[in-house]
Order: sequence, then C-alpha cells, then structure tokens
Amino acid sequence: MRRFALTLAFAALAAFPSAAQEKPKAGASKAETPKTDAKAAALPTVENILEKYVKALGGKEAIEKTSSRSANGSFEIEALNMSGTFEMFAKAPNKNAMKIDLPGVGMVYNVFDGVKGWDSNPMTGLRELAGEELATMKREADFYQPLNLKKHFPKLEVKGKDKVEEYETYVVVATPAGGGPEKLYFDIASGLLIRQDAERETGQGKIAVEEHFDDYKDVGGVMIPHSLRQITPMFAITMKFTEIKSNVEIDEGKFNKPSGN
Repeated sequence: MRRFALTLAFAALAAFPSAAQEKPKAGASKAETPKTDAKAAALPTVENILEKYVKALGGKEAIEKTSSRSANGSFEIEALNMSGTFEMFAKAPNKNAMKIDLPGVGMVYNVFDGVKGWDSNPMTGLRELAGEELATMKREADFYQPLNLKKHFPKLEVKGKDKVEEYETYVVVATPAGGGPEKLYFDIASGLLIRQDAERETGQGKIAVEEHFDDYKDVGGVMIPHSLRQITPMFAITMKFTEIKSNVEIDEGKFNKPSGN
C-alpha cells in the first residue's frame, strides 16, 4: 500500500507545479536522528524486527496465500483544498496499477506491468519511467515485499529507538542497491511498520517523503493499513481506504500501458 500515497503526492505536484516552489509548511517532513540506546546490546537484531513484523501482519503463510488485491478510497490534500477518489489493483508477483481522480484536473494513472512503469497525468502527459524512479516502482510493486525486505535492501541496520506520535519504535535504516537510504519505524509493541521516511525521485525532482500507516485491519488474514498520511515539504495527503479485497480476479488489461492524456 505504500506506493499509492506516493503516487498521489507526485500527481498533485504535477497538477500544481507551483506547489513545489512553496516553502515547507509547519510540521512538514524532516527526519530526526533516532535516539541510539546507550547499551547497543539492548537493541534487537534486524532479523528479530523483521520476523516480528511478518508475524504481526499475519505470518508468512497468510501473506503467501494472497495473490491479488483491489482497493478504493478517498484522499484529501488540505493545503491545496483538494479531495478526490482513487482505486488500485495489485497482482503477484509484481504488477500494480492505480487510477486517481483529481477533480477539476483529470485522471492520473500510475502503472507497473512487472517490467515497465508509466505515469500519466493531464499536466505532463504520459511518461515511461526509468532510472531511480523505475527502480523504486519495481521495489514497491513487489506483492510480497514484507517477506523480501532483505532482498530489496541489501544493507539493513538497527539504529536505535524513536518516538513516533504515541508509539515507541525501533528505527531501521534500509539502503537499496541503488538510491538513498530509507528509515523504517517499527512499533515496538505490535511489530507493525508505522512510518517510513525516504527521498524519492519524481518528474519534478527529488522530494522528501514521510509516510505514516495507521488503522491496520485484517483483510483475508493479512493486516493492512486503512489510513495513510504522507507529509512532504509542500503539503500533506491523507488517504482513507473504503474497501480492500484480497484474492480477487483482476483483468490483465489494468496493467497495460496507459493511453495517455
């Protein structure tokens, strides 16, 4: 689900390029250095944290029993006085598609067919993604990403503890083979991922992104966040999922190259 909030932010940036020139608003994303325990030995290993995360989601077997997912919901970008709807489709092993309705602007499509990725919106038209953008899309499109974090991030380090709102978390710095490091915040109590910080390449340049995951609910035996909040230096986006279904039939045409705008 992480990539869909990112898609919304990029779509808004493309639709309202002037927003990229605004100064960061109060509360905008700026990752803080995690607090490192005086006793490093008190920190769990990466393996311990990832094992607890998978278990918290429902376990490896439950995750692997799911092979497709569809969802729809609504979003709000308060700073731009914008709200709208979205729908998404995902299919194992790594196909993803999202359609966003930006009222007064048009439709936005973000698609990965397992090899190629595209972004299409009324302002910039159709773009085939390449380089770091494509690499990130491919990584995020992995349907079983929670089971494959070590593959996607060859370097994983537990850096300490930090407070995220009411949660006490372990902070893991995850570095992919290409691109900059990301910070993953796992709730110490539940084991669930509740925040992720990264710098993403977009059609408008690099932007810092802080994502928060909340309201986890059981969907077909797997815990899925139904509320996502993304904070960039320009604005914040809140996404609410109305419906999420697992193991549904998905037309392969959903993952075809968008027709453009």
